[in-house]
Amino acid sequence: MRLSESERDTLSSIASTLVGSAKVSAVCAYGSKVAGYARQDSDYDLIVVSKRFREGVRYRYVDSPVPASALIVDEDMLLQDARSSYLGEFVAGRFLNVYEPIANPGLLRSVEIEFKKRVLVEALLELSSDYAEFARHILVPYEYFLFDKLRTRASVYPPALYSYVHTYTCPMGDANRSISTEGFAAAAEALQPRGFLRAGPDGVRIEPEKMKGDAFTRFQSLFSVTTRGVTQYAVHGYAGRVGPSVFSREALSKLRRMRESPPPFPPLEKPRSVLRLEQGIVIPDASSLPGALAHLLGFKTYSTSEKDIGEPYSTTRVLTFRDASAERSVIVKNYTDVRSLKWALLGVWASTANRFSTSPVSRMDREYGMTLALKNAGVLVPSVLAVAPAERILVKEFVTGPTLATIINSYLKGISEELAPVSAYGSLMARLHSSGIALGDAKPSNVVASQDGLYLTDLEQSFAGGDRAWDVAEFLFYTAKLSVREDAMKEVAEAFLESYVKSADRSSLLKARGQKYFGPFRPFLTPGMAKMLRELLSSYA
Repeated sequence: MRLSESERDTLSSIASTLVGSAKVSAVCAYGSKVAGYARQDSDYDLIVVSKRFREGVRYRYVDSPVPASALIVDEDMLLQDARSSYLGEFVAGRFLNVYEPIANPGLLRSVEIEFKKRVLVEALLELSSDYAEFARHILVPYEYFLFDKLRTRASVYPPALYSYVHTYTCPMGDANRSISTEGFAAAAEALQPRGFLRAGPDGVRIEPEKMKGDAFTRFQSLFSVTTRGVTQYAVHGYAGRVGPSVFSREALSKLRRMRESPPPFPPLEKPRSVLRLEQGIVIPDASSLPGALAHLLGFKTYSTSEKDIGEPYSTTRVLTFRDASAERSVIVKNYTDVRSLKWALLGVWASTANRFSTSPVSRMDREYGMTLALKNAGVLVPSVLAVAPAERILVKEFVTGPTLATIINSYLKGISEELAPVSAYGSLMARLHSSGIALGDAKPSNVVASQDGLYLTDLEQSFAGGDRAWDVAEFLFYTAKLSVREDAMKEVAEAFLESYVKSADRSSLLKARGQKYFGPFRPFLTPGMAKMLRELLSSYA
């Protein structure tokens, strides 16, 4: 308990005096005295829940036996405020933070949980709307719901910011946070049967598709911050009908709070900074991306440079950080880059053979999800370092080494006789296909041959159940485009196919030589090259 027995008895007596002991449904204390940041002259803040309270909601101030600010509210109105913002959350909003029950804790707890269920759903609905499919990868800690809602309330009523910051930065701040977030954990458990979230000890995960179809969540989206703010101010004005002396005291208190700038508190300033991923960090605002990456990589003072990488239409760039003693590079993929329109154009070009995903968030979702899946399966893929979901930007580690395209071009030009990486790619693709995964964009330029082995660097078109025949066709026909070195290309194809057929279903090879898959590449292949590759596919099938 935060209050002594004597304090609790005094506050209980005040509640009975204000509404009559027979009408008291519940009593609790909140605010600075409970949270642990009170001044010597601070009042006690009190909520008195009353049965059939005619005025609905009303502030009452008392100076004796202790100075107290009592918010009296009708029981039914309080429950409606918790469930549907009937009072603009003017009363229910106080149950976001720590409070101390004095009478009927069961009723107070039910109000808290009902309110926090609604807050939780609204926050998840917003994340699901902003991040779409990618939201499924995010772990939303319970403290996110607390600070996101407090930030919203402070934007509507700025004097409250002083209280919010001090509640979580005072000596009892950590304990206050634990108590407040525990209510959200209980709310999540209560909502779990609805199917649109999965609750765990550290937070919740969203099921975006199920959330879209839930009638309750759609209902919640009808209420706007503006509507609640107007209602809250109206209720505040109605409830605060007091004399001139009390009005003056309250006005001075609010003015003092607004003048006293509270210390910076990042979770309240940027609640999305607490969101977490299984791999990598969440960047709430892409404008802070370089600084966040520099901190992640261990740079304090640094300079940066960047350059595009890959083919001319690639949306990928290398961002390099340097200081006096070190240099580190990362790969930055911007899925909303105008050059990503390539997928729409390629979709038209390859429409008879393959359907590319063109949605930026869908491609980022696939890249992130498949990166985790393949890494967990022991396949070499660059790790994800950071994601800026709102701007559809993903950052991965930079892997050094030549691309498979570079190695093959050297072989076709007679500069090198190295085909082991091609054989290794055949084995790797067969392994993926046997597990039901297709790459979707299997070009050799998307494979880096490092000292550790082959890294798959572009997975935005990859997914389980994809078209395996397309992977084979794209690798062979795309690699041979505009080349006249039929003998050398045959050796490349054989190195790939000999490894592929050792552990993959050969039916994909027969499909790959068919007109459906060969057609898009026909204009870029000499007749002799096309004939050789299709015959080779038939022979290995």
